[in-house]
This record gives sequence, structure tokens and C-alpha cells, in this order.
Amino acid sequence: MATTSARDIALRWIELYNDGTPESYGSDRFLELYAPDTEWREMPTRAYPEGRSGGVETVREAVVVGQATLRNRRVTLNELVAEGEKAAFFYTWRATAAIDLPEPLNVQAGGAVQLEVAQFIEVANGKIQKSVEHVVLARA
Repeated sequence: MATTSARDIALRWIELYNDGTPESYGSDRFLELYAPDTEWREMPTRAYPEGRSGGVETVREAVVVGQATLRNRRVTLNELVAEGEKAAFFYTWRATAAIDLPEPLNVQAGGAVQLEVAQFIEVANGKIQKSVEHVVLARA
């Protein structure tokens, strides 16, 4: 059976995304779930005050930066609401700094980074067509 519903795609995204190890950030395998013409948007954050947007290649570039600066990424699903071709999921994102990270993270190498993320996707033909992410830096 093909994975086509937004709920199935969101769960598969988490499964593929969670391939980081203590030695590596993780791969870009989760990008196979995105359509070639995906519209991706990360809303403004302290790190990116204007936000970020683009297609699947923009997401791939963000993965490359993560691979150079972080290790052992993981997301923990907190909530998933889906109906048909739309899904909203809220998750906690964690990774370990591989290098000293400046503001706004301000984490020393070996330290933990934690973000809270709300992601909204629209799916067509079994692929993510649109993704909007709201990211908040978690503070202890």
C-alpha cells in the first residue's frame, strides 16, 4: 500500500528524519517525501528574522549546514492532526552541537540544542507540496 495520506507522510517524515547518530547529524533521506516543486517556508526566527523560503533544494542546503554544525538530531512527535491531504504536527527537535554555536543558540560544542516546531503540510500524489514551519528556541 502506498503512503499517500498527509498523516502517513507526516509519520514517515519523522521516521526518516530520525536517522542521526552521536557521530552524525543525519541524512537527507526525508527529502524523498517532498515533491520537486515543493513550496517550503520557515517563518521568521531569531536566527532568520526574515524567515526562509524556497523549494526542496533550500531544505537540502539547510541539511548541509546542520551536518557541519550538529550531531544526533532527533524529533519527538508531540501531536499530529490530519485530515485528507493536510496535516499539522507539533514536535520537539533536539541535536548536539558539534561546534560552538553563536547567538541566538549560544551553545558550546557538546551541548544540547532544543527547538519546538509546528509544521503544516499539504500533500498531493503522495508527496509534500507545501510545508510551513514555525520554530521556537526552547529555553531551560
